Parts: sequence; structure tokens; C-alpha cells
Amino acid sequence: MGTDAARWQGKRVLVAGGTGFLGGHFARRLRQLGAEVTSCSRGEGVDLRDPLAAREAISRARPTVVINCAANQGGVAYQEECPGTILYDNTLIQLHTLDALRQVDPTIRYVNIIPACAYPAEPRDGAYRESELEAGPMHPSADNYGVTKRLAVLQARHYARQYGVASTCVVLANTYGPHDHFGPTRSHVLAALLERFREAHHTGASEVVVWGRGLAERDLLYVDDAIEGTLRVVEQCPDAGLLNIGTGRGVSVREIAETVSGVVGYTGRITFDATRPEGPLRKILDIERLRQLLGWTPPTPLAEGVRHTLEWLETAQSEEAAA
Repeated sequence: MGTDAARWQGKRVLVAGGTGFLGGHFARRLRQLGAEVTSCSRGEGVDLRDPLAAREAISRARPTVVINCAANQGGVAYQEECPGTILYDNTLIQLHTLDALRQVDPTIRYVNIIPACAYPAEPRDGAYRESELEAGPMHPSADNYGVTKRLAVLQARHYARQYGVASTCVVLANTYGPHDHFGPTRSHVLAALLERFREAHHTGASEVVVWGRGLAERDLLYVDDAIEGTLRVVEQCPDAGLLNIGTGRGVSVREIAETVSGVVGYTGRITFDATRPEGPLRKILDIERLRQLLGWTPPTPLAEGVRHTLEWLETAQSEEAAA
């Protein structure tokens, strides 16, 4: 059984960051389920770094649920380019959005989307467990973003104690799919590789160079599964505390590259540049609590998710060229 449409029919939901990759998928899916969805983002003229703007956005929407996907973030290259801006912007977005909700109506359900980079760089037994979020320092390649998300969990905890704000906090594995960032700066590993192999296939390039040694492992979550899992958590166990949503399986960058290459149809050489950054060696979520609480795990295989993403990308770029 999938998401319960009756639970969302007519429900007023505000998606912060609703024009972004993840927020856009939440907004589209919730509208399909019959929810009354409002989006707010800088692209729509709402700067959540401004406390007054955040308060006005929530006051206008009068939501019963706020899903916070608003963020300024990107892949390894973007982290290297503007680390201070990432820390500053995301701290303000987090603090002001939840505080605005508290001021407008503390009975609104707040859904906190947390990335895996908030976990320690070296997890015990190689897997991120919810109870160990603060068990060690984050990886320096993304600690500027991760610390703002640890703050998000801490803020939600203390706002529940003092103001009674009800929060649902989910940690999503590396999420990918249609509408992702595919440019060289903002993209994460799968989107970056998909664009690179697609370009190499179209141009007949003899070689694709992949950053790092190909050893780093990622837990890759197709975006439809991320949305489905999050909505199920809100429906079935909203007060479960921090909860991981991922596949529980690590896929090496080498395997990701080979999968993407096969889906694209690229037949050239794949080489790895060990001089380039590759981030933490293992980012895999432990999903035992997800299995126990929901009896569900993300169903989309990697190759299938890559195919869906490629189909969308090809269509989107063809439509852009024809416009």
C-alpha cells in the first residue's frame, strides 16, 4: 500500500524551497494527492534568510504542515567554491523558518529534511545510525552544511520542549532523479556523472575522467522513493524522532560510473583522477528502524532510477533547444 491520499486531500502544505530539486518533487506529488500546496523560495521572491519574510510566508499560507527543503548547497566543487556562504545561508534559513512557524502557529507540523552529511565522518561499522548523529566530527568536505542540519535537529528538539512544536526529522541518503542539478558546480555525484557520460556519448569522446579513486561509497536514493518514504513517515510515525530513509546499500563511485555508462550507452574508457577530492569514503544509512516502523524500503533499483533520470534530462534539453 502506498501513500494514503485521503490523509493529504485538502490539507494545506507549505513547501519551503518548493522550486528546488527536492522541494519541487514534494510539491508535485502532494498536489497529485489532493493537497493544497504553497511553495516559497528565493526564486519566488521569498528569502527565508529574512525572519520577516519567513513569518509572512507562513502566515499567508496558513499551513497545517511545513516541509522544509530550502537550502543553498551543492556537490564537492560547490563546497570548495563558497563554503562560508553555504554555512551562513543555511543557518539563517533553518533558524528563521522554524522560529516563524513557532510564532505563527506552533501546532503546525514541521518536517525537517536532513542530509547524511550531518552524520560523523567515520561512522561505527561503516553505517550511519540515528542514535549516533552527534557521535563525532563531520567530514570537512561538507561540515559547513552538515553543522546547519545538526542545528536543525537540535532546534526542533528544543522548540518541542519549550513551545510544543511537533517536528518530523528524516535523514535522506544521496537523492537523485529528474530536475536535479546537472551543471558542473552544483551537481552531486550521480547527476554529475550522468551529464558527463551523456556528453561523452554524444560527442564520441574516447575517455571520461571521474574524480577520486572510485572507492568512495554512496547510498543512492531515487527521488520518488525519498518523497514516498517521507510522506509515509509523516502519516504513520511522525513522532518517531530522527529517522533514516535510504537503501542501506553502499554503491562505489566506480560502480555508479559503470552503471551510468551502461545506461547512457557510452563505450569509451573510464579513468579515475586520484588527485581530485572524493569526500568521505562511506556514506551509507542504517535503515533498520525504517524497516521496523514502516515495513517498507525504497524499491527503485539504481539502473532503473538512472534510466528515468536520463529520459527526463534528454526530454528537458530537447524542449529547451526547441524553445
